[in-house]
Amino acid sequence: MICVRSYPEYLGEVSGYNYIEKKGRIPGAIFADCGSDAYHMENYRNLDHTTREYNETAEIWKSQGITPDKHLAFYCGTGWRGSEAWFNAWLMGWPRVSVYDGGWFEWSNDPNNNFETGVPEAYANAK
Repeated sequence: MICVRSYPEYLGEVSGYNYIEKKGRIPGAIFADCGSDAYHMENYRNLDHTTREYNETAEIWKSQGITPDKHLAFYCGTGWRGSEAWFNAWLMGWPRVSVYDGGWFEWSNDPNNNFETGVPEAYANAK
């Protein structure tokens, strides 16, 4: 699972949306460093809001361990950022990509689903 949300959303500091109560991420999700909040994807776009060159996005992803040899399921809060990231990967020809369009909104509304908050142990140990 690839979390295409802001870092505060990923850490569980904010949900990103006033209508989403719970804060956190899907267990084991990898942070994809998309932007500053739930309404922006500036790390994947140029100043004129066009999509960045594919190699720039691929470098962001590779720095997080997101590579084309894995099956990647992108998600965000409600679906639009995850869908945009999926589309970028698909355009780059990455073979096994999907989008979890229900995103954090759907995941967090199911009482049977667990979630994580804070800095993942793997990230904390890497620093």
